[in-house]
Amino acid sequence: MNRLKRLRIKRFSGLLIIMLLLALSSGRVLAQQDERYSFEYPGDFFNYGGEEVEFNASVHRKIGVLVSNRTTLPLSEITRMIFNTSPFDRYKQFFYFRIEGEFREDMANNNTLSTRAYDYDGRAINGGLPVSEGRGAFNLIFLRFGMKEVIQCSCSGATIHTNQGNFSFVGEDSILHEIGHAFAELADEYSHPRASNFAAVNLEDRGTHRPKWNGLIEQGFLPNRKIERIEIVNGRDRGRFMIPSNNCYMNNHRNPEDDRYCPVCQLAIIDRIAQLSGAIPLWE
Repeated sequence: MNRLKRLRIKRFSGLLIIMLLLALSSGRVLAQQDERYSFEYPGDFFNYGGEEVEFNASVHRKIGVLVSNRTTLPLSEITRMIFNTSPFDRYKQFFYFRIEGEFREDMANNNTLSTRAYDYDGRAINGGLPVSEGRGAFNLIFLRFGMKEVIQCSCSGATIHTNQGNFSFVGEDSILHEIGHAFAELADEYSHPRASNFAAVNLEDRGTHRPKWNGLIEQGFLPNRKIERIEIVNGRDRGRFMIPSNNCYMNNHRNPEDDRYCPVCQLAIIDRIAQLSGAIPLWE
């Protein structure tokens, strides 16, 4: 190969590397410019009691929740826990519930057109619903564990494992923590060596100077400081991530101060509702 050809190949290789680097850089920029974080929200958008999104049967799909309830809690208490917090409160018309035992009985009797179902208040839906309505979209399993009542969540066949084995004590904070895992694939935000160790929308690498939720910081919805998730193992912090806020159900769910889903988690939940129902989120 002569010198001129080698020079051309070298220049072409250098140009290709530059193009790849530019593509990677633009990919990072696009990731940081996620519309859900840059959209300008009303000041009270992330508060409980916001304006409800109207369910339109001609364009939206219902999200079915199959409940296996082996506790003394009535269904109405379970639904109250879920829809007494933002953003589920705004989308409650999009959900309905089935009781596993009743559903199995209806299937055994070939009742596929009017299976027993309940609305977001735990009230029976007159005439029931056909089996095709949101079947298996989301499962909640309530069990008894010794003298304690516990909850196990699964979505699309994936079981959520907590530091209680597969269970978490039932309470308004813990049920919402587990639903955050199962429904929106949110990660633990609390500091603990056994916290969920996977990249998620509500976690960011500590070395990032501009977190993906920076737009929410600029709007005043999140604190303007780095909040590290600590994972002490053998006396050393092996943590990789930082979190958006110290106040979130995905944080230490035994703290009474955690009384909401933080804005990042709320947007993830809204996005998941949109995927399942066809509703258009505000930022689109």
